[in-house]
Amino acid sequence: MTRKSAPEPVGVTELTHRNIESILCLEDKEKRSKPWLYKAVAKAAAFCGTVAFLWANVAVFAAWIAVNEVFIRVDPYPFTFLLFLVSLEAIFLSVLILISQNMASEVSERRHHLDLQINLLNEREMTALLKLSLRMAEKLKMDDEDLTEIRALTDDTDPGAVLHQIVDAELAHK
Repeated sequence: MTRKSAPEPVGVTELTHRNIESILCLEDKEKRSKPWLYKAVAKAAAFCGTVAFLWANVAVFAAWIAVNEVFIRVDPYPFTFLLFLVSLEAIFLSVLILISQNMASEVSERRHHLDLQINLLNEREMTALLKLSLRMAEKLKMDDEDLTEIRALTDDTDPGAVLHQIVDAELAHK
């Protein structure tokens, strides 16, 4: 009869690497499933938030002013057409940024929900471990005074009740 060998222990570094890879793969899958317009908006918004975009604007505005002052007076001072173009750019940039922030908010909300679910699972696991520890302590006939806090912590936590406590405390501080 052959004996199965125990699986090799997995280190914390490998576990965290797996978790990170798993989350990144899910986010990549989500990004790939977005319509092309959202991908274009994300790329445009990312570029608009760079120093290169700032310098490109400075260069275009300076060139516009120089051409209109030195060479051809297509849009003479006070550069009405340039102001019109800058206003349009501001409108489009505002919309791009809002869309980009909404997309980032979705990702953040998804991560927050994942974090909450993991925390709730951890709480359940800890409660189960405390119940087991309490049973062992009772079998060992440990002093009841030492077990009071553990008994209180073995009650299941109601997330709704905790949320109400937070809301009540916030309201009391206003």
